[in-house]
Amino acid sequence: MAVKDESKYTVGANRGLPDPARLKGDKNAKTPFDADVEHIEHLKDESDEPPPGRVKRARIIFKKHWRRFWCCYLLGVIIFLAIFLPIFFLIIIPAIAQLIVDKTSLPVHAAAILDPKPDRVSFSLHTSLTIPAGIKVHIDPINLTLFIRDEPPIEPYLRIPLLGYDLEGTTDISVARNDTKILDKPDFIEGVNNGPSSALDAPLTLNKDIELAGLDKFRGYSIESAKLLVPAEEDGTNLVGSINLPNHSIFTIEMGNITLDLKSEDLVLGQATVRDVVLRPGDNPFTLRGYLDIGTVLDNIGPLLATQREALQQGELELSATGNSTIYNGNHIRYYEKILNDLVLTARVPIMTILIGTLQGMMNSSGSDIAEALNEVKENLSSSPPLLGA
Repeated sequence: MAVKDESKYTVGANRGLPDPARLKGDKNAKTPFDADVEHIEHLKDESDEPPPGRVKRARIIFKKHWRRFWCCYLLGVIIFLAIFLPIFFLIIIPAIAQLIVDKTSLPVHAAAILDPKPDRVSFSLHTSLTIPAGIKVHIDPINLTLFIRDEPPIEPYLRIPLLGYDLEGTTDISVARNDTKILDKPDFIEGVNNGPSSALDAPLTLNKDIELAGLDKFRGYSIESAKLLVPAEEDGTNLVGSINLPNHSIFTIEMGNITLDLKSEDLVLGQATVRDVVLRPGDNPFTLRGYLDIGTVLDNIGPLLATQREALQQGELELSATGNSTIYNGNHIRYYEKILNDLVLTARVPIMTILIGTLQGMMNSSGSDIAEALNEVKENLSSSPPLLGA
């Protein structure tokens, strides 16, 4: 029986003959079949990619789920917002605002205590508060409280209402209150003399201490000039001078008419009055008018020379002054009197200043006035005890 195509049914018949290059021992030689195998080995494996139908099926499932349960998700969002928003606005936002306010300074630019009355004053204060740009903070009406921080229990002596403010950038804050009641007079006296602390209290706690300097016992008080009037004026005034009352605080303080006792040690030599006293920050020159009791001076000339020895050696006289009374609009201002009565203001004035001023005053007087003055001095000298016997 004849066979038409035997290679068709022979295993491996399609492999062909060995490549001549390989037969010669070249193992790196490639055949056409090797190229096909090499191409097959670099084919991309797409078995890891999901079939297009799987993504589409997931979308369909999600849409069906959303249509079925959207009300549950909406309810969940509402419950979340109902819990989160109050916390955000009532706790988080105030906490951030509080932190911002706590980290800002509160400088006081000016303050005033005016129109004093026996139990009230007019109080004003100007300050400012700076917060970062782009942030707005609202504070409701609050109280400014003045007290002495170092003396527990803390009792405010002034409380002044402050209007609400919208704080943005640098905001000026002004407080002004007429007839503010003095809640604690001893602390008020201490605060004026040594400096108060103050705080602002509000739901947004503006609890910031403001350290303010006080009068500091008129440190730097000085007698700029003095002269004796010979003869004395009709009202008895025989001493005129100028004094400086320094105010080391930022307060402007209205006090009224101040009467001072003039002393050498504990011996009262006379009185002097300073009228219409308004203490502004810095130096405050005032005219002083009063009388010096020449008879008391001459009667105690020995002890006076002894106490004045050091000053006299330097060509000066040392005079002390203490408060006697403080009157404003006819009323005694007891809290200011308490401040001044507890102070001893001591200053020295050159003897030549007194003599020159006195002689100038005498030169401006008529001849009869000078003679009368000399007779008055002579009578005082004759009636005084001898210096060696003092």
